[in-house]
Amino acid sequence: MKFCYTPPLLKFLKIELPSVEEETAPFFCWDLHILTVQGRKTALAMNRNSRYSILLYGMKETDWKVLPELIEQEIKAVILREGLSEFEAARYFALGGPLRILPSHGQTSTASLNWAMGALLQRASLLDSRRLSQPRISQVMNDEVYYSAKFSKEGTPREFFLEGFRCL
Repeated sequence: MKFCYTPPLLKFLKIELPSVEEETAPFFCWDLHILTVQGRKTALAMNRNSRYSILLYGMKETDWKVLPELIEQEIKAVILREGLSEFEAARYFALGGPLRILPSHGQTSTASLNWAMGALLQRASLLDSRRLSQPRISQVMNDEVYYSAKFSKEGTPREFFLEGFRCL
């Protein structure tokens, strides 16, 4: 499994990562980005294959120190929320391999993150300031229809993410 941190996230965390070209199936790769929404630091994780998005809103300093663990927990939670089994969640992580954190690269990732940020900002009123995890707004974002060149059709991030499990 690969988490690719965007330049703004790397700068915020004050870390440098080696730029390593590593092949990982896009289904097991997530781009992680930082943004400020309604004055609160927010982590956005997006699956590179499907644009399936996860949002952690109102991150505190201690949360940023365990960002990979929080994202892994949230990925497992969304797999289960989508109606898949514990076995499928465990299989996803097993097939994804050990976690690698690398800098993000590529204009495709940036365009996809911009798309998700636009969808998020249009629905910022759905954010729940009492929760770090934001399943309600994530659900709305993951139901946005877009054209996927990878799948050669229109669909939603949810449909494309779940289609990935059918291929495992």
